[in-house]
Amino acid sequence: MYILTTISSIVFLTFLYCEFLADFVQLTQCKWPTLASGSLKNGHGLKAMIIADTHLIGPIRGHWLDRLYREWHMYRSFQASMHLFAPDVVFVLGDLFDEGDFVNSRDFEQYVARFHRIFKTPSNVPIISAVGNHDIGFHYKMDSSYIKRFATHFNNTGVEMYTIKGNHFVMINSMAMQNDGCSFCNAARHDLNRISEKLKCLKNGVKCDNKEILQKHKIYNRPILMQHFPTYRKSDAVCREHDAPNIENFRENWEVLSKQSTDLIGKLLTPRVAFAGHSHHYCLNINRFGIEEYTVASYSWRNKVEPSFLLATFSGSSYAVAKCNMLAQMHVYNTYTVISTILLATSILLIYRKFRSMKSKKA
Repeated sequence: MYILTTISSIVFLTFLYCEFLADFVQLTQCKWPTLASGSLKNGHGLKAMIIADTHLIGPIRGHWLDRLYREWHMYRSFQASMHLFAPDVVFVLGDLFDEGDFVNSRDFEQYVARFHRIFKTPSNVPIISAVGNHDIGFHYKMDSSYIKRFATHFNNTGVEMYTIKGNHFVMINSMAMQNDGCSFCNAARHDLNRISEKLKCLKNGVKCDNKEILQKHKIYNRPILMQHFPTYRKSDAVCREHDAPNIENFRENWEVLSKQSTDLIGKLLTPRVAFAGHSHHYCLNINRFGIEEYTVASYSWRNKVEPSFLLATFSGSSYAVAKCNMLAQMHVYNTYTVISTILLATSILLIYRKFRSMKSKKA
């Protein structure tokens, strides 16, 4: 009886650790990056958590057990992050869903409910989402109905600027940056020019005639670029830091933006730093127009067995970024395997000893 109780306790504690505590324990190793001394005027920076490619599994290509288990750990990790880090804002850089461009309206509504359940934030913490190709389709597949339903539940699906604590974030629909004259591309180009004019107005300060812009956005600083596709790069071979297992060449308008769109964004916005997703792997590089660009790894075990996200601190003139490693899938599997092996070996040994003891008594 004592042995059975001990084994049951070990099984329970292993389950408790792997399914409830391990994500929390792993994340305690992360901390907010600090800005350089003197870069904060009022002593308060904006703290942003940046994730990408959550790829919630859909009803067509996904298995329910796969969905249940992997999304459980996304939920555990995200909620632990809310508790440990208390960010001011959360950015999701596209591909919220795996089959957003396949499912019907009813399934999409269920998708949205699941997303908000897993990535629930406190009422004072906004979650701002860029749109990805798995949410509305690649450029060739984009449809107004897909765009409209995403925009209804999330954010603008074109180009939009958000000003938070004096920092300007420009969110871009990467699939609308093909510059081929399509209606979505023309609208995105128009919005990009409009935001460029806003930034010029803010830069001119008192010389700006548009008082509404000055009142809403207040001060000028170079914006922070956020979108699903990275800006143009040939491959991750240019990364100063990266965790992709293999170096692959990237195609314009599929894995990265085109050179033309990259140059256009750099010219119109002159951002100070850029963030993107899509590749499912982490990369830090100096992009085509000379700024640091962070490609954020996928948040899901389905795409990456060692997922990660970023913690970023911003002031009007400075920023600092830290990569935060999430619980590795193999850590959970290996823990279960090791404990199961030990318990099995122990059980066999105990049975063998009992058998030997009974045999000795008969003799």
